[in-house]
Parts: sequence; C-alpha cells; structure tokens
Amino acid sequence: MPFRHGSVSYARLHIEQGDSPVRVDDRTLETLRGNAINPDGCGNGVTFASGWVAGRHLLDVDFSHEANAFDGAMLASIRTDSVAVPAAIRRAYRAQAERELQVDREEGRALSRRDRLEAKERAEQRWMNEVGHGLWRRHAERPLLWDLTRGAVLGPFDGEGAFTQAKGVLAESFGVQVVRCHAGRRAVIEAEGLKRGSALRDIHLDAFVAPPTIAATDAEGAPRKVTERPDPAWAAGDPFDYLGNVFLLWLWWRSEAHEGLVTVRDEHGRDGEVALVLERVLHLECAWSVQGAIALRGDAPTHSPEAGRALQGGRVPRRMGMTIARDGRSWRCTLQGDRMTVSGLALERPEEPPKSERERLEQRVESGLSFDRTVDDLYRAFLVQRLGSSWASERAEMSRWIAGRTATRAGAAREPIALPG
Repeated sequence: MPFRHGSVSYARLHIEQGDSPVRVDDRTLETLRGNAINPDGCGNGVTFASGWVAGRHLLDVDFSHEANAFDGAMLASIRTDSVAVPAAIRRAYRAQAERELQVDREEGRALSRRDRLEAKERAEQRWMNEVGHGLWRRHAERPLLWDLTRGAVLGPFDGEGAFTQAKGVLAESFGVQVVRCHAGRRAVIEAEGLKRGSALRDIHLDAFVAPPTIAATDAEGAPRKVTERPDPAWAAGDPFDYLGNVFLLWLWWRSEAHEGLVTVRDEHGRDGEVALVLERVLHLECAWSVQGAIALRGDAPTHSPEAGRALQGGRVPRRMGMTIARDGRSWRCTLQGDRMTVSGLALERPEEPPKSERERLEQRVESGLSFDRTVDDLYRAFLVQRLGSSWASERAEMSRWIAGRTATRAGAAREPIALPG
C-alpha cells in the first residue's frame, strides 16, 4: 500500500481539537485493537462500517510496534466496508421473481401492480440474505501516516466520503477532531505561528496582470462584471485557498528568476536552502473564472510559449510537477496549490539496500515526513514574504517577470491539452 510501497498520494488533515498521542505505545495499540474493523459489522440492515487495520493488507488486524510504531509517527490504515449490490443483480433478481410469479398465474395474464411489488420484495429479501452471508460488499483500505509531533494526518482523504470516514474513525478512537488542511487553513496556522494573523486577515487576492477583457457570464448565461481582483471559482469555500496558487506562481518565479533556490527556516528556527526544478506537469486556470483551463506536459512545461501566454492572459497554476531537493535528498511529485494535495510522490531511494523490512519502512516513513515538512517550510517562506512589508515590491517583480516572458523561450513543451471550463 502507499507509504509502504510505491509512489504516494495524500491530502493533509490537521488536528484541530483534542490531543494526539505523544507516541505509539501499548495504550495506543490497544486503542487501535479496540476500534479495529468488525468483519461482520456490515450487513443485516447496516450498510456501512469502518475501523482500523494494521495496514499490511486488507485483513491485517495484527497491531504491533513493528508494524505501526515509528519515531514520532503512526502508520496504519482505515478500512471501510459497505453494502454494494450491483444494479444488474438487483434487476436480474427482480426479473426472476416476476417470472416465478408469472408461472404461478394464469397463462398469458399480465402481472398486476401488487404482483410486481411482491416480486420486488422477494428480490430484495434474496439479496439482503446474501449480504447477511458476506456477499455483495465493497471493501476500501486507505493508508494513514500520522505525524504525532505536528498533529498532521497524511492520507488519501481529499474526497468527501473518505474525509468523513477518517474524521469519524479518528474521533471515535482517539477523541480528536480533524479538519482539511488546504492552503487557506495552512495559511491561518502558519500566520498564527508567525504572529501575523492580523496581516493575513487584511490581505486580498493578488492580481499580477490586468483582468481579461473578454465578456464574462454567470452560471445562467447572464453578463457578469469582471472585477480588478481575481475571483477564482475554486476558492469559493475559503478565499485564502487562493494563496496556494500564488505559492505555486511564486515557486515558478523563484525557479526562473532566482535559480530555483529558496531559503527556508524550519519549525525549530534553523535556516536552510531548498532547490526546485519544475517539470512534467503544469495545469493553469483563469483566476477570474472567465476563460478555460489548459494542461501542459513535457520536460519543461513552465518554459513553453503556451505557459507564458497563459500567465499573461490571467491564468495561474493550480497543479505543478516538481523535483524538490534539500540537504542532499530529493523528491519528485505533483502539487495542487489550493488544496495542497500531493500526488505521485516518489520517495528517495536509499544509497544502500535496507537490511530488513522494518528498516525499509523506517526509511520510507522518515522520507515521507521529511518531504511534507519541506513543503511546509517552503509555504512558510512564501507566507513570510506575502504577509511582510516587502510583498508589494516582490509582487511588482513577479508582474514584470510575467510581462517580460516571450513566445520564443526555449524548452517548449508539447501542445497544450484544452480542458473544459
């Protein structure tokens, strides 16, 4: 499973209320065992059940320090079982029930409304009995890496259903309340730590170019005024989420105008440097929600003429592929700015093969947490600039950089893929 094998994709959840365990001790393991998935919990009128599994496979409930306890972190999975009788089976059972009733009736007489209702009830009873015997269930396992020291929960929980399940299991098991940690929420957390909460509340969405001049319409096709400031549809839930898109644009600017180097300060106050290379994937969308989106793919999509024209036309990056290097380590991933979700994360390979499965897991967990902390440090470095007094001049430099891009830049990517919207 991801975190244990292969590339990793995850969204970040944040512990908003309650206390995370300080470490994975015997009490923590006992909590996992007490809230493990009940294999018979789904069925007989119950359509949904969820709980913990140890994470080595779907049926693994052998919780232990070896499998789940790491330095400052817990690795496990949330399993969800749900009743999922295929629609084709429901229709087939009902058709068979109607056929049986037809045989019992007079030859050639059509079934009455009452007969059809009885056939429906017979079919439902049939598949409900099968559910009670373990058939027609859908199983899902979602790995979870809990950074206990930071109160951060990493896992594939970006979808509404997956988030709701994780929220419920964590609350029931450990008494903690989690929230999605999109760019806006992360900005609030970082601003509080930087003592710049008031500065965050006073900011507005950045416009690096003039608004598009094309006519805009609302969802019903009526004319809509285009304001001077961006109004992205994807930031409707939390306007601060748009900071994640400005963050990606800032990284893009740093990669071209500052040799891809960013000075960062970690949570312990130590300074360091992170190197960036942008590559493979670039998805841009109109910040004023009046033009469509484009996706570019290639070795250096940010250097393409299409990327330059998109920026000059009012589009901002929503997803960006990159390689991040720090202290001799490197990771490759795709980052979505407004949601701050990571996909296709390739963890670094150790120079020497691990001597045991446990050592291999320790290396992967430590690498994954180090990557997430590096993204945190990059975002914090951006927010220090965005919430500081020098932002006006920095924004002006970024605007000049966008305006100065030409259609003859080297390293053009492939033809853009037009996206709806």
